[in-house]
Amino acid sequence: SFKCLLDIPAKQIASYKIGGRIDCLAYPEDTEDLKTCLSFCFKEKIPVTVLGRATNVLIGDKGMRGIVICTDNLDEIKISGDIADVQAGALWDDFIKLSVKRGLGGLEKTSGIPGSAGGAVFMNAGAFGQEVFDRIIGFKVMDFSGNVSDIKKGEVRHSYRKVEGLENLVILSAEFALEMSDAKELSRSREDILKKRIKKQPLDFPSAGSVFKRPEKDYASRLIDACGLKGFKVGGAEVSSKHAGFIINADNATAGDVRALMEKIKEEVREKAGVELELEQILMGEF
Repeated sequence: SFKCLLDIPAKQIASYKIGGRIDCLAYPEDTEDLKTCLSFCFKEKIPVTVLGRATNVLIGDKGMRGIVICTDNLDEIKISGDIADVQAGALWDDFIKLSVKRGLGGLEKTSGIPGSAGGAVFMNAGAFGQEVFDRIIGFKVMDFSGNVSDIKKGEVRHSYRKVEGLENLVILSAEFALEMSDAKELSRSREDILKKRIKKQPLDFPSAGSVFKRPEKDYASRLIDACGLKGFKVGGAEVSSKHAGFIINADNATAGDVRALMEKIKEEVREKAGVELELEQILMGEF
């Protein structure tokens, strides 16, 4: 048996601190529990969604139906030599902290990325010129009927903040090939990145990180700033004055406020700069 919580407000788990009620939140303890949960939903035709740490999602004001599976407890990180095996629910930054400590480089610049390893793999997360797929060897997935299979890096199409074909699969764990390096050097690089994040990003308000993907040869934040949108508000949602690429929950914003602000930004950037911004954040549930 594993923990299931009924009728929980999404704002309790989402980094935006926004969202309506979730019918059921399930916290499987291991892969077997996950399989039981998925098979049950499949058999009973219950809608099912799998969530990592909800740091890159906007959950609607009407919440989410069915069962939302949280991978938080599948959080083992094993490192042997220069190979790391990381379960989907582990915090990405915990993995980076540990690899840096062991003197293993290749992903240290992704320090401070919030969210789970599964989420990071799902969207090929990255920062400061490094991304998940630079170092991934492959990953284990489970389909919604509970079948487990291995996917090698070369078997999926991946690009900037995007991996194709993972829609109906749950990432269980991923394997990374890191490289032996100087722990002190890596540690300095990590500290430097974390300082930059604190300096540049509005970490004192709830948000879900960068709202839009980086357009070709430009930055979403630069375009949004150039359109005069820093500090622009819809209800309690605001374009951060510290970093225009972020929408912050400045004052009890609703998901509707954030969504309307996303649309407003897209419209302004389309009209004034002729660029079509693409969402990096994932909309979930009912609006």
